[in-house]
Amino acid sequence: MYRMSEKPLITADKIRERVATLAREIVDVYDYDILLSALTGAYMFTADLSREIANAQGAKAPHKRIAFIKASSYGDSTESSGKLQVQGLERIPLQGKKVLMVDDIADTGTTLLGLTDMLNEAGSKEVRTCVLLNKQERREVEIKADFVGFEIANEFVVGYGLDYANEYRTLPEIWTLQEAD
Repeated sequence: MYRMSEKPLITADKIRERVATLAREIVDVYDYDILLSALTGAYMFTADLSREIANAQGAKAPHKRIAFIKASSYGDSTESSGKLQVQGLERIPLQGKKVLMVDDIADTGTTLLGLTDMLNEAGSKEVRTCVLLNKQERREVEIKADFVGFEIANEFVVGYGLDYANEYRTLPEIWTLQEAD
């Protein structure tokens, strides 16, 4: 059994502030063709980030394509299986495109590295990565996200799209999930 922490690790206000800042950071340095989101964990982050990117670009900015893939390596566990499962990538025209790959969290790095490799193999011109959360101490492969919302410790987190066994996704804050006594 698991229980949520006493208070949020990251409040909804802090998330909103950082996503707006992150969007401006992206707009300042990267003119992508496709924003590619890894579902399901990144759905809230992607929605908020894409709106903030549009705000940062202004009304006359070019419309950017948003695409979604299903990527998973956790299943119903708090530990990554290390086996990346991806659905939907084959339907996205990536040849010669600059891609901003958005994911919820980089911990072991295997999902981010696997997706980046797949995008490059599909003919993308350039791939840059953006994650809401980074757990550097869990990294098992050599990869660093280009854009990071928050650095966090090695704790299992839920909320703001992140789940445990498909629960907790709709919480507006990010909480830690701990084993119950």
